Amino acid sequence: MARSTKIAFALFFVAFATQARADDAVTQADRFFKEGRQAAQRGDFASACCHFDASFRLDPGVGTLINIGDCAEHLGDLERAYQNYRTAYARMPESDDRAARLRSRIESIEQKSAKISLRTDDAPEGTVVTVDGNVVDPKKGPRHVTAGAHVVLVTAVGRRGTRYNVTMSEGEVRSLHATPGDVLEAVLPTSLPPEQHQKTSWTRPAGIVSLGLGAATIWVGSLAGMMAIDRRDVQHVSCNVSGCTPAGVDAAHDGATWADVSTVTFIAGGALVALGATLVIVSLSSPKKTISVGLGGPGFVLSGSFE
Repeated sequence: MARSTKIAFALFFVAFATQARADDAVTQADRFFKEGRQAAQRGDFASACCHFDASFRLDPGVGTLINIGDCAEHLGDLERAYQNYRTAYARMPESDDRAARLRSRIESIEQKSAKISLRTDDAPEGTVVTVDGNVVDPKKGPRHVTAGAHVVLVTAVGRRGTRYNVTMSEGEVRSLHATPGDVLEAVLPTSLPPEQHQKTSWTRPAGIVSLGLGAATIWVGSLAGMMAIDRRDVQHVSCNVSGCTPAGVDAAHDGATWADVSTVTFIAGGALVALGATLVIVSLSSPKKTISVGLGGPGFVLSGSFE
């Protein structure tokens, strides 16, 4: 077989395989889309959004964008609905039969929603902001939300974290200065009297390390506690006497997990702080001392002798 013939055959095979994969992706996208429509028809908009998202990743059509916006609007996520509607509208010609109705839905959200603008100018890098449990980017400008109560949670590594309970009215526009709170610091001894410098041993550095680990663990526990409270609020909003939405069920499960994490880390952090404080006091009290630490009962056992 001539070289040119082999090259032509190889190119044909690659083109055929590529087309086959594209056709398969479109087929899967169509299946996800139909499953999304069925879920929406029975009122399961959380599942509908998941199916439409999967369909859009395989075949990013305008119709899929509109359906994602529709299920998001039913779930109360007006910002996501608004952005999807706008993107779909920008991609379709004015002659499209759906254009007028889509423009009407965009205007409806603008009229009925409240808008909250989050400012994090002085927040450290890595700050995370959530609104009702959804991570948001404050730099993208005002966020459309439904009228009613909302929870804004601002966290950052090494900060205490801040929770804001915000109640918005229809059409209200509000600016919120969001901050992750004060810096977490452990109060540690900085120096010893000159006569004590030669008397220090392993207990002081071990105590300082234990205090630092304890403070960090307590911070993790407080953050987990805030997440548990946030999930509980989402559960209260999503559940009523007739039952819970999928979002409410997920919030209840996540809240229980975060509560367990908070309890365990608070206990561990308290134990580390107590141990660290004891070791530091021992290192400052006398050059002659013995100390032993071990597990026992429900926690730890600390014993020692001092001269």
